[in-house]
Amino acid sequence: MKMKKVFSSLMALGIATTLTACGGSTDSATSTDSNEDKKAEENADDKEDKKEDDKTAENTDGDEHAKNTEELENFEAQTSDDTLVIGSSEFSGDFLAGWQNSANDVVIRKLLGIEGSNGFNTMIVDENGEWLANSAVLEGEPETTDNEDGSRTFTFKIKPGLKWSDGEELTADDYIFGSLLFTHPEFMPLTGSINPGDLFGKGYEAYHSGESDTFEAVEKIDDHIFTYTIDSEQLPYYYEKALAAISAFPMHVVTENLALSEDGKKLIAKDGYKPSEEEVKAYKDSIQKQIDKANEEFKEIEEPADDASDNEKKSYEEEKKANDEKIADLQEKLDGDVDPTEQLIEQAMLNVYNDYRSNPSVVGGPYKFDEYNNNMVKLSLNPEYQGNFKGQKATIPNIIVQYVNHNIAVDLLENGDIDVWQGESEGGKIDKMKAAEDAGKIGINTFERNGYGSLNFLTDRGTTQYKEVRQAIAHLMDRNTFVQSYAGGYGVVTNGEYGLSQWMYKERGADLEGKLTNYQLNIDTANELLDKSPYKFEKDGKTAWDRSKAEEAFDKDADGFDYYRYNDKGEKLVVNQYGSEESPITSLMNSQLPVNAKQAGMEYNVTAGSFPTIQEYYVYPEEDAEYTAFSMAQSFSETYDPWAQFNSNGNDNKTRVNDPKADELTVKLRQTPPDDKEQYLDNWEEFQQWYNDYLPQIPLYSNLYHTGYTKRVEGFDVNTPSWGIEDQINAIKLK
Repeated sequence: MKMKKVFSSLMALGIATTLTACGGSTDSATSTDSNEDKKAEENADDKEDKKEDDKTAENTDGDEHAKNTEELENFEAQTSDDTLVIGSSEFSGDFLAGWQNSANDVVIRKLLGIEGSNGFNTMIVDENGEWLANSAVLEGEPETTDNEDGSRTFTFKIKPGLKWSDGEELTADDYIFGSLLFTHPEFMPLTGSINPGDLFGKGYEAYHSGESDTFEAVEKIDDHIFTYTIDSEQLPYYYEKALAAISAFPMHVVTENLALSEDGKKLIAKDGYKPSEEEVKAYKDSIQKQIDKANEEFKEIEEPADDASDNEKKSYEEEKKANDEKIADLQEKLDGDVDPTEQLIEQAMLNVYNDYRSNPSVVGGPYKFDEYNNNMVKLSLNPEYQGNFKGQKATIPNIIVQYVNHNIAVDLLENGDIDVWQGESEGGKIDKMKAAEDAGKIGINTFERNGYGSLNFLTDRGTTQYKEVRQAIAHLMDRNTFVQSYAGGYGVVTNGEYGLSQWMYKERGADLEGKLTNYQLNIDTANELLDKSPYKFEKDGKTAWDRSKAEEAFDKDADGFDYYRYNDKGEKLVVNQYGSEESPITSLMNSQLPVNAKQAGMEYNVTAGSFPTIQEYYVYPEEDAEYTAFSMAQSFSETYDPWAQFNSNGNDNKTRVNDPKADELTVKLRQTPPDDKEQYLDNWEEFQQWYNDYLPQIPLYSNLYHTGYTKRVEGFDVNTPSWGIEDQINAIKLK
């Protein structure tokens, strides 16, 4: 049965958004011992080689090489004496968190001060990954008060005289406004955002659900002092300092007539404000669009047939009830008088969604936003910026962050056509960078990666909803070959949700590895797992699937192989994977998985396309999704809290995990007392063992990142997993 998208990209008044690329520089399409069956591996490799069309492959490589050469020759360099050019993979164009979370967009956000250590955030992360009070913004450390109900209150005192890039003064209202707006019950459904607001704040459930129009977590003391209270139910929290990281938002940019109540706990209309007829009409029109869109989306849901399962019928009725209630609420608003505050709040949300997130015109960081055109984001110095927590202040007049083809990025760097290329992870390109360094053309910074590459699944639909299918796929690939072919000597195979640079892995990694399944190419094991899945029959849904028949059919005609597994309903075992057309990982998977999968009765298809398309399929899947496997890459923040990604209530649960054990372990991990490091490590190990077994993703590798920069770039002597050029920018100069 076809159901609605979980987070519809069309929710915002019927306005469709465009999803674009995310991941690292090159490896993104944006986190038991099994003995290897050598016979199976050798046979699989031999048969794969026989079916490989070397001539076609050579022609394809030749065409790509010619295309890259032409692009390199015709590249128009943007570098100049007053402009630093940072090469990048694709952007999504979302320069505010809550929609796409591309690592490349984050670079822009940090330069603008929307995220990171260079803006108005109350707490920040230094180059060592340590949380600190932002001394550039706060007068002293935030004061903490433990309350009788178990909650904890932080009091922040903002330095006077700090200004936004348009000259408006920073006040406590800017911090509180962001909290109230993004946590408001209408923000997510109206804008399609996946940002749930201040989850940890006291009174979150009451405010976010709409039960209360006040948010108990925040309080305004005066124009430069405010408090934020963490709910007792969220404590303890291992990375507690991170919870005190409150960001500011330029309230005046998205609303002229909203204000805060005297205590700062609710949004109100300014005294005397009355909406004009034009504003009333626009508000009513927006409600009608929401009604129309809700009805359109519900029409896409197929009513279950008479012989459908009870679960399908129940699911449909629940969807229908939820839609009816939503329509009734909207209709009541449409038919009633316009509430000025509601109208202003909604308009502010739409201003954020339709304008600010793609055109952040007012910011607090070292650079301000000029334009995003022709795959380039152009920034210029913020004249109001007063420096970062180290007392450093940017001096380079202009920055361009430019999308470049990763196949020619190192050549562009070597030629001086771009100044910086960050996070290279492909072995051959790293070797080329090192040769350029030896020749005195560029400098290189190297650091261990705080992340990993993986094959991600949708675990609630399609054939990949079954753990045995996911585990079988892990036994149908040779991950060691992937890593060696892709990362060369700069990467290692991983078996859990971790990166090489994480302190937990450094302290417990050696102990952990012996407790994890090291998934290796083993077709026998894959078949044993699939025999435990629903897909254990021939096409008639009754006769047991027979591996000997599969071997005979494969040996006779591998290309024309058609002896697949089916469930008792006669549905074939098919897995469709989508990967980036620019990713070597996608090509490597396509060279192994389809042919190996046949020998386990699985039809495995790999499709390559643009990253925007991947994001659409992965982030907003249909219930009967065509693609349920995706080659991806993840990077961790300094706060390792997998609750958002793997708890059934997590706001970033893209793999759609719904497992009681995951719910238990993710809460247990995050609620470790901050002073109990050993308990946190024990909980971390337990979570990794769950991940390794449940396998919402197949971890492939973690590796060393290499960042290159031209010789005219000075001051790039600090570069860590927590600190890139976008963080170091206040110390960077051009010769």
